[in-house]
Amino acid sequence: MRTPDQQRDAVSALITRQWSIQEWLASESAWDSLLTRSNADALFLSWQWLTHWWHYYGDTLGLVPDVMAFYRGDNLVGLAPLYRRLVVRAGIVRTRSVQVIGLSWRDPVPLISEYLDVIASPEDLDAVRNECMRVLLGRPAWTELVIGLTAAGGEWRDAFSRRVPPGSHYARELDRSVSYHADLAQGFAAYLKDLGQSTRRSVWNLRRRLAEEHGEVRFEFLAPEEIDSGFSDLNRLHQLRWNRPAFAGERLEFHKTLAARLAGISTGFLSDVENNKRSVSAETLLGIARVLSLSLDYLMKGDSTQVASAEVQFPARLAELAKNENISFVQALTLLDMKLQIVAHRSTSKSDHDDDFDWKKFE
Repeated sequence: MRTPDQQRDAVSALITRQWSIQEWLASESAWDSLLTRSNADALFLSWQWLTHWWHYYGDTLGLVPDVMAFYRGDNLVGLAPLYRRLVVRAGIVRTRSVQVIGLSWRDPVPLISEYLDVIASPEDLDAVRNECMRVLLGRPAWTELVIGLTAAGGEWRDAFSRRVPPGSHYARELDRSVSYHADLAQGFAAYLKDLGQSTRRSVWNLRRRLAEEHGEVRFEFLAPEEIDSGFSDLNRLHQLRWNRPAFAGERLEFHKTLAARLAGISTGFLSDVENNKRSVSAETLLGIARVLSLSLDYLMKGDSTQVASAEVQFPARLAELAKNENISFVQALTLLDMKLQIVAHRSTSKSDHDDDFDWKKFE
């Protein structure tokens, strides 16, 4: 008769492959596709963040990548972004450590990441964790496994405990930390309602004073050329409040270069709290609208009229132009949306057909 673990393994039928660093660095599309289907953290477990962290710290810390990919048939269903490293604990104990990329436990030099875990869709998450643990326990080379800065510590401990023979290994929960999460999904008023009376009054008064002293406060998005000034503002405000900058030296450079990379991707913008200082470009506005699944009319006018959604056909000639002219996806979508809006305000003619339209001139 099968044990529960054997039954789970039989159902999952996962095949594990270890990716080379070349495969990992070439996997952005597959990685992001799986991340989108998962509930994993969209920043700290993104291909962009983890590869950027690796480029900064991989060589200097002597890390060896150990990225495990889990397949069901030919389909990628899970990823475990791990690495191996030789460290000395307590000044005398040589330890062969396995950790999650994005963290070097108890090392003050590298930047930390948060919400670290494997990446898998919700229905595959337990199976991927269990398979990852099975593979790791089958390797005798490591003496320490660190799953740090994770919200899934209990799940990892359970997966570990189910598989280890009694007395052969042990698990510890160390450096426990708790952070405060302000859930504004239902709006600021709903958030205030759940606070204690004194806290609610304090937060409300601070928000009212901010509005009275600074006028309208809103989020806007920084263009790539504004990244330096954005970090300067952040550090200035951090210095005023906590007497030190938020980022300096290598850490500041890390975030600036990451922001520059993300600025070329549809949702990779920095946000800045502004007081009617700066307008938003059409391309940025379109990016915001697509990320939030809102119309441009709603963002520009606040028009809440419901519009039936429809599949957008991307013209072949526009796709060819984008490829030949190295136009970004967001820029191409901007051209398409502008053309559709122009056509909507005039009578249809043969020249308005996507197959005949001269996108080069329109650009």
